[in-house]
This record gives sequence, C-alpha cells and structure tokens, in this order.
Amino acid sequence: MSDFDDNWQLTGSSDPATPDIQPHQIEAQNAAQPVFQQPVQPVQPMQPMQNVQPQMPVKQAAEPQAQAAASQQNGAPAFQQPLAQPYAQPMYQQPVAQPYNSQPMYQQPGFQQPVYNNQPGMQGYGYPAQPANYQYIEAEREKNLNECARMINHFSPKVDLYQEYEQCKTDIARYSRQSVAPLVWGILVSLFGMIFVYSAVTSNSQDSIITNAVIAGVLVLFGAGLVVLFVLKKIHNKKKTEALYVRLGELSTELNLLYNGFSNCVLPPEFTDPRILFKIQSLIISGRCVTINNAVNSLLSLQNTYMRINMARTQFLQDTAARFDGKPAFFNAVRYMNLR
Repeated sequence: MSDFDDNWQLTGSSDPATPDIQPHQIEAQNAAQPVFQQPVQPVQPMQPMQNVQPQMPVKQAAEPQAQAAASQQNGAPAFQQPLAQPYAQPMYQQPVAQPYNSQPMYQQPGFQQPVYNNQPGMQGYGYPAQPANYQYIEAEREKNLNECARMINHFSPKVDLYQEYEQCKTDIARYSRQSVAPLVWGILVSLFGMIFVYSAVTSNSQDSIITNAVIAGVLVLFGAGLVVLFVLKKIHNKKKTEALYVRLGELSTELNLLYNGFSNCVLPPEFTDPRILFKIQSLIISGRCVTINNAVNSLLSLQNTYMRINMARTQFLQDTAARFDGKPAFFNAVRYMNLR
C-alpha cells in the first residue's frame, strides 16, 4: 500500500486503487506546454504580369544524339526513345512557352493581304483611282470647253442686246396690266354725287338746295376726274405697249440673225444668252458636268425649271405670233434659270 513521507513523496507498494504512473503518461505530461499563437502574416495581392515576352520551351540538356547513344547501349532501338523532353510546367509570373511559327503573317490563314492599285491616276488618301476611260472623259471635257469658249466669244459681245430685250419684255408685261381701280372709284363717287343732286332738286329750302348742289358738284367732278384719268392712262399705256412691241420685234430680228450667224450651234436659241453660257462653262470647269448637254440638264432639273420654261415658251410664242403676223419672237429662258 502506498503512502506519503514527510516530503510528500509516494512510498510503499502500489495500490490497486491508485495505479502507478506509466512512462508514456510522464512524457505526455511533460509535453503539455502552453502554446502561443503565432501572428498571421497578411496575404500580399497577386501582381499582374507585365511585359511578358514569350520564351522558347524549356527542354532537358540531353540532345537527340545523346539519347540515341544511350538507347543503343541499353539495347533499345533509337526510334522508340523520345527525341526531346516535354515542355516544362509554367510557373507563376513566368512567360508561357509559345511554339515558334516561321510562316509569314500574310501567308497565315485568315489574313488578307492589302491590294494596291497600280493603275495610273490619283492615288492618295481620300482620292479614288481614275476610271479606265479617264483619257476619253478628259478629251470630251476639253472638247466641250472649247465649244463653250467659241459660243461665248460669239454671243457675249451682244450681252447688252439680250439685256435690253429682257427689259423690253418686262415693260410690255407691266404696261399691259392696267388697274381698273380709278374707273371703279370714279363711277362710285359719281353715283354718290347723283344722290345729292336728287336731294337738291327735291328740296324746298333754299339753303338745302345750295348745300346739296355744292356737294353733288364736287363729288361728280371728282368721280369724272378719276374716270378721265383711267382713260388717259389706258391710252398712254396702249401707245407705250405698241412702241415696245415694235422695239421687241427689232431686237428679236437682231437676236435671230445673231443666232443664225453661229454655225452648228449645239444649243437652242433660248439658251444662248451669255449669262447661261457662263453658267454652263462654270459647271464643266468645276467637274460637275462633262458635256454641254449634261450642264443644261443640270440647270433644268432645279425646281421644275424645265416645265416652267416649256409653259412660258408656248404662251410667249402664241402671243407674239398673233402680234407679228404668225412669226413668233425670239424666246430667251434666262429669267427662268434662277442664276446667281
């Protein structure tokens, strides 16, 4: 039976109720020491890869010839041994091995090599190549420019004649339209004056008769004056219109002679005004049109100009033919061209 001495040490034999301490229990007791927790280091963020250049795959130092010699020494055929070791595994922040491609970029599938235009002409940024018939178009343009210059040299010295002719037509239209307002007001005032005349005749008072007679006389005279003014203006306008028609006929004859004096004119008479010719020339020089016909069609296509010119021409020829014994006057289309 176990017991304790003065120093409180265990003495005596072992007690079945208190078994002896085993060696492994002593080691376990000695190993039970306080554990202090180590501080946790913060995890650094992953840095992105920058300026990574591809490198050749990593291979073993053994060359194909050394491997072949080793295989022959071992008794294995050379064709059963690998010629190169597999690629090394990629590591963090290390470039990934890329296979080398010796094929040029323009020969790789999916790449279209740019096509360069070797045709003669303008070849700059923003300028299309000249068409195949560029020389023919340029020759045709020069031909039409020469024809325009020839017409301008013939008709431009007579530009004052064209301007006077147009002014004469404008004056005829102005004097032909006479207002009937003076006639209407003269008749109305005269009728109103006749009312005062009737009042003066039927009145019994001397003062009333004199007053009504004076008012009636003033109104009748004013109305008669308006009627006479209308008649005199009409006579004056008629004489002026006749004189203008005579001058219009003379100018028309001169313009027809001027047009007939130009041989093989490509334009009809109504488009030979120098102002129209200068506009046609400017369209060809600027490159918007190539021929004279194209330039004329360009002018006629603006705001239904062609329809207005045809309607005005038909009406003008009918009016002047009745005036000049069936011979219509010269028609000029410059006022319908909207030239600026």
